Amino acid sequence: MKTRIEIDSLGPKNIPVDKLYGSNTVRAMENFPISDRILGQEPALVKALAQIKKACAQANMDLGTINESVGKPLIQACEDMINGQLNEHLVVPILEGSGGTSTNMNVNEVLANRALQLLDKLPGDYDVVHPNDHVNQGQSTNDVLPSAIKLACYELAQKAISSLEIVATTLAQKSSEFSDVYRLGRTCLQDGQPMTLGQAFEGYHAVIDRATSRVRDQQQRLLALPLGGTAIGTGLGSTEGFQNIAFKHLSSFSGLPVMPGHNRFDAMQNLDEFQRLSSELETATGAMAKIAKDFILLSSGPAGGLAEILLPSVQPGSSIMPGKVNPVIPMSTVQLAQIVHGNHCCIVMACQDGMLEINHYEHSVASRLFDSLHRVSEIARTFATHCIIGIKANEKRSMENLLNSFALATIFVPKLGYSEVSKLVKESLNCDETFLELAQKKKLITEDEILDEIKRSVRFNNL
Repeated sequence: MKTRIEIDSLGPKNIPVDKLYGSNTVRAMENFPISDRILGQEPALVKALAQIKKACAQANMDLGTINESVGKPLIQACEDMINGQLNEHLVVPILEGSGGTSTNMNVNEVLANRALQLLDKLPGDYDVVHPNDHVNQGQSTNDVLPSAIKLACYELAQKAISSLEIVATTLAQKSSEFSDVYRLGRTCLQDGQPMTLGQAFEGYHAVIDRATSRVRDQQQRLLALPLGGTAIGTGLGSTEGFQNIAFKHLSSFSGLPVMPGHNRFDAMQNLDEFQRLSSELETATGAMAKIAKDFILLSSGPAGGLAEILLPSVQPGSSIMPGKVNPVIPMSTVQLAQIVHGNHCCIVMACQDGMLEINHYEHSVASRLFDSLHRVSEIARTFATHCIIGIKANEKRSMENLLNSFALATIFVPKLGYSEVSKLVKESLNCDETFLELAQKKKLITEDEILDEIKRSVRFNNL
């Protein structure tokens, strides 16, 4: 393999001639041989970093701190990175341990060397375009990287929100479809009161709709960025006016109403907005898991369980038991919630472990938050399209479970009186007949009255 030599403050490093990264990137690869996703595998983060570098390059040209002969090819290099053309050169692991310097320098080196290519110069000819002096002009890892992570999370959150909206919409459709399916409502897994399956799905829809709204609210808070604070929030190292001009260009390039954080020192020190987003994702996936576990219970059987709903059969459920079909999509949804909860625990720890002027554990936050956002986007859509949309109601079984329970005793108290209903319940416990069968046998109620009272009680509960 042919190599070129780069000399940095720690000495010479051999770089493959066909790679656009430099010595900082090679040192990171040696120091952090971590089996994790690398920068080039997170296109949202790559795009955000490149947009920030492009905005800063344009701001520096506007201010005259870099000339057009450098700025124009640098901006074109940023465009190439935004379009995904340079991902193979972005090789630093997301979980690198340099507090972000390795990631920032990987980007700086690749952009500098790509700009050099555009100028018909050789990679490494940093006298012409330098990773630090030109690409990183007016910036620090400490303001660039958290800004980029915020923009990446904003983009990924939009995909997660879209998937959650599909779940909410599908649940609302099922609520309407099942509005006349009568069933036994249960509390503490014991017989409760009559209701409709549609009413249960109303509750499912409401919690997902609310959770989606709160993820969206938190997504918007990610648009306040620490860019311009440089190393610790003072802006030292940037030219006067740089921050405002850079934000103007970043807003234009990204199409987002980005703004500086209200307090630059707060923006540099604290990652709580990521923790809040993670918390909302944990809440949303927890709500989906609760619904998924309900589906597992309600579809149990088909002969030995509740069997009140029928889930779509998406794959065989056993290698030994013929015909068995398992609730694999709901089980996968529950597993998602477990993973997101674990990710959130890691994020909470990383956010609280920052020290003094910055939090250098932002890579743990990015890694786990990206993972949660990717997983929510995937599993929420799958939950809706491979499970919820195909659920069917077993109306006969639902009505049987309702009629065979004591849940209807309460609704007949006004008609028969508390004492009479109590006697019927006690008597049914000592014989093979249900409460309703005894009441009909004694000619206290008719079959038509039973259905009328069920409908009345469900309507009453819906007021």
